[in-house]
Amino acid sequence: MKNRPKINTIPDRSNGEIRVQHIDEIQNRLKIYHDVVYHHLKGLCALPDPIKHDFFSLILFEKAEGKHVIDGREYPIKEKQLHMIFPGQVHYWDYSGTTNIYQIFVNGEIFERLEGFMEFPVWVYKKKPVINLDPKEFQSLVHEFKDIGDELKFPSPVMNEIIYSKMKIIARNISREIQKNAEYLDIYENHPVLFDFMILLTQDYRFQRTKKYYADQLRVNANYLNILCKKYFNHTATEIIQTHTVEKIRERLEKTEDQLKDIAFDFGFQNYGHFSGFIKKYTGLTPKKVREQYTGITERKTKILPDKKIC
Repeated sequence: MKNRPKINTIPDRSNGEIRVQHIDEIQNRLKIYHDVVYHHLKGLCALPDPIKHDFFSLILFEKAEGKHVIDGREYPIKEKQLHMIFPGQVHYWDYSGTTNIYQIFVNGEIFERLEGFMEFPVWVYKKKPVINLDPKEFQSLVHEFKDIGDELKFPSPVMNEIIYSKMKIIARNISREIQKNAEYLDIYENHPVLFDFMILLTQDYRFQRTKKYYADQLRVNANYLNILCKKYFNHTATEIIQTHTVEKIRERLEKTEDQLKDIAFDFGFQNYGHFSGFIKKYTGLTPKKVREQYTGITERKTKILPDKKIC
């Protein structure tokens, strides 16, 4: 029997003792009560133990050297880099060097709206969560980060509009940097249909989960789309569609108290049984268990550490 892809579970480095950090901890420490938070950190900030976020983080390292582990994968920390941590991911780092670190934290629910500014599905960014920037692009992002900080420091009647406009610019810049990656640049130049597929997936995943639908929309043969996805992304089109859908459903289960049947309806399932079977097939858990696992971890591991730096 063909093995079905399973959505990654939380990596365990300390017998399950993974602290869940909520955005309200950061808001309370910085006294910034907005869904988008800016923080400028100077010097070292130790993060030796795994921590799980319920929010989206963008981190700019000006000059540093070390390692950053995200969902069990190690990435080098170097100067002029952007690091992305998505809601639900677990990470920790170790680095040396006196540096400026510029951070943007985005409430998980608001991130779902901002996700629409991203040109590709989240899994593409998760695959390349660390981006090396040239000096010009690094300074451009620092400028946008600081502008958001200024808006939060000196609120105006149009503060929200300005902040979300800035986040839109940041998201588009990140998408552009992703395309510059040699691996993706080759794909984009030779098989632009794959990028069209990813963009379409972010728009239609709630109600369309067959490779035939996407192939028809892209005016290509479904088997051809499968072959391209397998060759360049190591997964078939169907696996990519299902994985993206399950991740979005799991976010909804973890971040809201919505009725399970309402979530099933919002994702186009005809009945709860079909919805539950779909989630269990790809995660090994029922929707109820997925939610209970997350809330259980949150209740057991969350603790406020007011004296620690925000990393």
